[in-house]
Amino acid sequence: MDRTAEPTLTPAQALASRDEVGDFLLHEADLLDEGRFEEWAELFTEDGTYWVPAAPGQSDPHHHVSLIWEDPLLRAVRVRRFRHPNAYSLQPMPRSLHIISNVRVVGPGEGGEGVLVRSRLVMFQYRRDHQDIFGARVTHHLVGRAPDFRIRHKKVELVNCDAAMGPIQLYF
Repeated sequence: MDRTAEPTLTPAQALASRDEVGDFLLHEADLLDEGRFEEWAELFTEDGTYWVPAAPGQSDPHHHVSLIWEDPLLRAVRVRRFRHPNAYSLQPMPRSLHIISNVRVVGPGEGGEGVLVRSRLVMFQYRRDHQDIFGARVTHHLVGRAPDFRIRHKKVELVNCDAAMGPIQLYF
């Protein structure tokens, strides 16, 4: 075996390293934790989607109930609501802390475009003396190249997605 030969990289590995992808996911978390929702929304492609299934094992959002399913229009409406003075359920604005771990580049994205990334998330949400803790498996389909990735699709599979829960105020 020739140890001097360059290793063969899969298309996903050639596109992005785990460190590059991890830096992007940490940047995304910082935007959410800092309440920079408009900047966060700009991380998505023009057709980018955000999905939080309502039951384990859901394969698509079109034939199942979802906790959250947002296309660009719905995401824009929700982001504008965060700043609206009459959004009383967001007064005072909830605070969050996202912890991202176990970042893995698992292969090329849908149709061979971009990269598919899986990670783990713990999110703390605090508002009016009440704290919620969410745990999730997260899948990102990223397109573009580091550091300018864009999110084509983000799926957040909450561990307790099928349990009764209060309002989900912020993004995961």
